[in-house]
Amino acid sequence: MDPYKIQITESLIVTVILLISKFTLRYFVNLKILNSYFKNTVKKDVLKIINLLLFVTFSIILVAIWSVKQENILVVASSLFTVLGVALFAEMSILSNVTACLILFFQHPIKVGDTIGITHEGKDIEGELIEITYFFAFIKTPNSGTLTIPNALFLKSSFRILEKSSKSEY
Repeated sequence: MDPYKIQITESLIVTVILLISKFTLRYFVNLKILNSYFKNTVKKDVLKIINLLLFVTFSIILVAIWSVKQENILVVASSLFTVLGVALFAEMSILSNVTACLILFFQHPIKVGDTIGITHEGKDIEGELIEITYFFAFIKTPNSGTLTIPNALFLKSSFRILEKSSKSEY
């Protein structure tokens, strides 16, 4: 049992860090929901993404602790972060839309219910932002119904907030 003491201790430390991270991130997501007009379903979706990322990170660290030599952890981690970086920020990929959803959720001043004007490919479009999902933002326009824009493209386009929402039902 002696040779495994270090791995068991490291595994316990990683588990505690994972749990602390999970509860801390849940607290910040709940705080963000209270200060915005996002729906509770968006909170659940964001928490699912965060939990998935934490689980993947936790799993990789445990595999590194138990089966990869300590010298090779840096190689595994840098390779993993390179692959994730390319995947998460690749143009118009599924993962870039999910990443854009998280950016819109945490860092963007736009809220569901705001009236916005967006410029895309030289065209000005105005409407009410009615929903932001993992992959798309939905804008209800006065003339052409509901416009669906991929989140990654939504972040790349310039837009302005014409009217802040006064809704509090979200």
